[in-house]
Amino acid sequence: MVPPFGNPPLACYDLAVNGSDATGWRRWGPALFSALLALALYAVTLGGTYVYDDAIVVALDDRVKNPKLWRQFWTGQWIHGALDNLYRPLVSQSFGLQWWLHGDRIWAFHLVNVLLHAGASALVAELGRRLANWRVGLFAGLLFACHPIHSEAVAGLVGRAELACAVGLFGAMVLFLKQPMTTPRAWAIFALGLLAMLSKEQGLLLPALLAALVPVRRNQKLPPAAADSTPDQRHAQRQAMLLTFALVIWSASALIVLREEILKLKFEWERGFLDLAMQPLVKSPPADRWLIPLALLGKYFQLLIVPTRLSVDYGLAVIGSTINRGNPYLYLGAAVLIAAIFGAAICLHRRKWVALFCLLAMALTYAPASNVVILATIFGERLMYLPSAFLLILLAIALTRLPRPAANVLLLLLLVLGCLRTWTYVQKWNDRDAFYEYSLNLQPKSLKIHLLLADADYQKGRLSDARRIMTEAETIYPGYWELWKMSALIDERAGDWNDAVADWRRAFDLHPAVPIAEQLANAMTMLQKQRATTRGKN
Repeated sequence: MVPPFGNPPLACYDLAVNGSDATGWRRWGPALFSALLALALYAVTLGGTYVYDDAIVVALDDRVKNPKLWRQFWTGQWIHGALDNLYRPLVSQSFGLQWWLHGDRIWAFHLVNVLLHAGASALVAELGRRLANWRVGLFAGLLFACHPIHSEAVAGLVGRAELACAVGLFGAMVLFLKQPMTTPRAWAIFALGLLAMLSKEQGLLLPALLAALVPVRRNQKLPPAAADSTPDQRHAQRQAMLLTFALVIWSASALIVLREEILKLKFEWERGFLDLAMQPLVKSPPADRWLIPLALLGKYFQLLIVPTRLSVDYGLAVIGSTINRGNPYLYLGAAVLIAAIFGAAICLHRRKWVALFCLLAMALTYAPASNVVILATIFGERLMYLPSAFLLILLAIALTRLPRPAANVLLLLLLVLGCLRTWTYVQKWNDRDAFYEYSLNLQPKSLKIHLLLADADYQKGRLSDARRIMTEAETIYPGYWELWKMSALIDERAGDWNDAVADWRRAFDLHPAVPIAEQLANAMTMLQKQRATTRGKN
């Protein structure tokens, strides 16, 4: 049996030549079955469309459609004109290549996302197998493939950043656990690291993740070729290991310098320029500024364990700038944090390196989403794509400690529940307007969902419906500038010039960013001229 928070018997490792894991379907089965489940489950998304930020990143980005502009993927930010300074050129380039190959065939964009998720699921299974044994790998891979919290990352095209980064990181860790280390393997890890780093900011964590794997690797049983190696061979292995760390540290450092000093895409930005609807922490008082991230940890943990209510938005008026001291997520988050710290201390004391690595990897990959350092989005389910893998490996280790019949029944139950919840949710993404209506019913205070639904009505000329939605949103939180901008656009199209000018002025007064405020002022000036021209004709 495998201890729930420790290293499995050495015979369970991939490189234990006398272990049953070394040959047969137990070697390749976990990865294959996990990938097949991911493909089957998310095939429904091939009928999908552009949802949320998908249109901005793909269909409405001129760089995607024009190969002459592809250079700007590598010299500019993820979303052109955004304030969050994200740099994900490889993902943007993949959209450009696809558009060049097949044009606006949305199903093909979704297909790549599904394939990436299948690859990530297979790599989670292989990582679990190398860390423990084939059953841990199978359990972790299958659970990762069907976990409902991954729906947004796979069904939304912008989630490709999470998927590609995960493939790079998981692949690098799998290769790192392969004994003995060789120079070609070091370069392969470097290449996978570049895939991760150029896809999403969490890829920069690779050097730390590999360092956390070193104690696990040292406790693996070596194959005969490595165990009986000559001094020259051992020297070559040490050199290959040094090369591995030199390459990943150098690439991470070079990318940071490129972003910070050359492209001027700073990791931190002025809080006053952040979108209040996406990041309410910018207006939090000092105590709430630190209590809310604790509650966010509790909410994330709840969604990982009981992913029943899923949503595309958790911004302002869903998660506010202040928090009630009786909020249950606050105490759940505190309990999770304390349990993780104590668990890591116990694992370190008892030299339980596998469990310690999983806890450290969860902490490292969750940290960028924790809002300890404020980021552009306060909360997002897709942000849990990477951290969830390590929690599921720990869960798989715990499951395999149970008697086999009980473990298999429990796994089957979790898989059935996970697949049902995921399938029923992701198919809603195929109909954009219906999905927005469903999301608004689920999160009736979400300002972003109000805006998305109103914009959909506006684009289709349903102005009365759009105006009703915006009136409702302005009642919820009248201090958000973009609500008034949307109302102004609706009033313009309806010919309500006085209301349009008043709404533009309100948006101008509320927006904190000077460049955007200037644009709003110009729009208001043009509208006033247009109103005067209309009056002259009448």
